Amino acid sequence: MTQEQFDTLFDEAYLDLYGPRDDPARTKAEALGAARIAELEAGAEILDCPCGWGRHSTVLARAGYSVTGADRSQVLLDEARRRGAEFELVRADYRELPFADASFDAVLNLFSALGYTGEAGDAQALREFRRVLRPSGRLVIETMHRDRLARIFQARRWDRLPTGFLLEEGRFDQVSSVYSNVMTYIPDDGARREFPFSMRTYTATELVEMLRAAGFEEVNCYGGLDGEELTFDTRLVLVAG
Repeated sequence: MTQEQFDTLFDEAYLDLYGPRDDPARTKAEALGAARIAELEAGAEILDCPCGWGRHSTVLARAGYSVTGADRSQVLLDEARRRGAEFELVRADYRELPFADASFDAVLNLFSALGYTGEAGDAQALREFRRVLRPSGRLVIETMHRDRLARIFQARRWDRLPTGFLLEEGRFDQVSSVYSNVMTYIPDDGARREFPFSMRTYTATELVEMLRAAGFEEVNCYGGLDGEELTFDTRLVLVAG
């Protein structure tokens, strides 16, 4: 996936394609579940990265945490400000974070935010997360994992959004574990747009190894933010410290 495709996907498309599907109750449960599984105390300093338009950051800030939201997309940061962000916003690529060492009690990386910049980029991001965490801090990753994707993969899908239709035509390479997709958005006004992207998916084993290589000593895997058992049918949550 090129940097241009990455930026286009998370600038032009993200609000139109994912905004209408946001469920505030689910978002609240995810955000508070991430804080709980990281065993955070009241007032803890959290980096939500990437934060998008701040849906998880908003919940955490209102719960009394000190939150910094970082994202590469200026479009999404502007949307967070438009929605009245109650937390600090910083434009940053998670492969090169503009924060001092040991700045945060927790880093949250939620909703399958790794896999878009290649294995080297993901490894670099994990090293950056370890660098900005305090010695006792924890990283929480919530993501799709390769084994689940292999079970549920569909080459063609479509959804009716409040503002139009979303068509998806994808391919999953079982050797490289790369999921490639072209999302075609057809809004009600008829201005069709296409957004190609590819994502490297990882097994739990691979991510644990990458986290340990990045300097994390303890890594636990779960099937959800409430600490459920990891199975082929659940998403993957990793808590690393």
